[in-house]
Amino acid sequence: MDTLIRTSTLIDGTGAPARHGWSLLVRDGLIHQIGPDADFAGAEAAVIDLTTGVIVPGFLDVHTHFCYIHEAGFQQSAQHPNRAAMLLAGADNAAEWLHQGVTSTRLVGTPFDMDIELRSVVRGEKLPAPRMACAGRMMTMVGGRRNAWDFMKEEINGADEARRWTRAHLGRGADLVKLYCTTLLEENVADYLARALALPDDAPDPGRWSSLTVEEIRAVCDEAHKVGRTVAAHVAPTFGIKLALRGGVDTIEHGTVLDDECIELFLQTGATLVPTLSVMHYQMTHGDALGLPPVFTEFARRRWDSQVSMLRRAADAGVKIATGTDAIIDGMQYYDEVELLVDAVGLAPMDALLAATRNGAGALGMAGEKAGTLEPGKFADLVQLNGDPLADIHHIRDIMTVVQGGRVAAVPDRASGRGHRGHHG
Repeated sequence: MDTLIRTSTLIDGTGAPARHGWSLLVRDGLIHQIGPDADFAGAEAAVIDLTTGVIVPGFLDVHTHFCYIHEAGFQQSAQHPNRAAMLLAGADNAAEWLHQGVTSTRLVGTPFDMDIELRSVVRGEKLPAPRMACAGRMMTMVGGRRNAWDFMKEEINGADEARRWTRAHLGRGADLVKLYCTTLLEENVADYLARALALPDDAPDPGRWSSLTVEEIRAVCDEAHKVGRTVAAHVAPTFGIKLALRGGVDTIEHGTVLDDECIELFLQTGATLVPTLSVMHYQMTHGDALGLPPVFTEFARRRWDSQVSMLRRAADAGVKIATGTDAIIDGMQYYDEVELLVDAVGLAPMDALLAATRNGAGALGMAGEKAGTLEPGKFADLVQLNGDPLADIHHIRDIMTVVQGGRVAAVPDRASGRGHRGHHG
């Protein structure tokens, strides 16, 4: 039977103004028809009444790692993997993100392709979780693994190897390819940060100089794009951003040091920037309490203003921004990433909401074609908020109901903490 979802105020994620008194007719999990209530008089359908609050599309987190284990540092699961613990953490974090309104997500790097395995378990057991686009393990250059036990990455050398690896990896079930485009050639990140802090802000990067070549990146993009898949590039320094964009990647992950040439390349290629602001912000605001090495907090505080300023310049120029949390520290929540786009970067609430919905879906490529907006033919994924996020973006935290595929999938509960707890390992 069809389902009729009745709303009061609806923001459809296209950038159009809010509509009032509209309903959505859902068939087989997709929006079949959307319009004023009068259009559905006499419709034979089960009714979901969401006529209080404000309806927005389901959110997208396009940079996360559900299976990360946070014991003894955020890369513990890569160095000393416990597959059972990773799967348990992955299932629990997936459920938490769904309760925070994230109905679709992109997992961008997991040892042993554990995210692909998690997706299989979630589907088989019908566990509560966002829709998952999975990258599996990452590609890096020879020498790009931090040590012999860095199981998140596989090394290649040359365009032919990159092409061969991409074909094989997509055959393993990956929805996209994640490139570790620039990397530290050392195991201890704190040592690198200490060296960086000892230099002026405009000094060349003192450690992240090893990089995939444009030819290697282009070979990966060519193979992935042939079959409608996308390529994400982990990259922070300016030179790496330029290499990745010239190679044809679809998204830049982090991209913390932009310049005007980077912005121009974004506009020329149409690539999306996923700034993962909440990682640095969480280090600044919680680092001391979490017991992180002081250099992490000091580095974040020193670089924060410049990163925010560059991101605002990119957004003003028309660079597409999408939300990704990179939740690698215990306690991080999805909400922070959206709110920071308004509170720190200065975007309008509508633009932040579009980053969390329409732009996020665009960053998923083929995997996001039916997500991100509330239109006919799209997934009936939506979030019922208690207040208007266009008046105050912080209302995204006050979720009443999460609908996925036209069914109520999650109801946050402050008593149990679901929807308010944050990512954990």
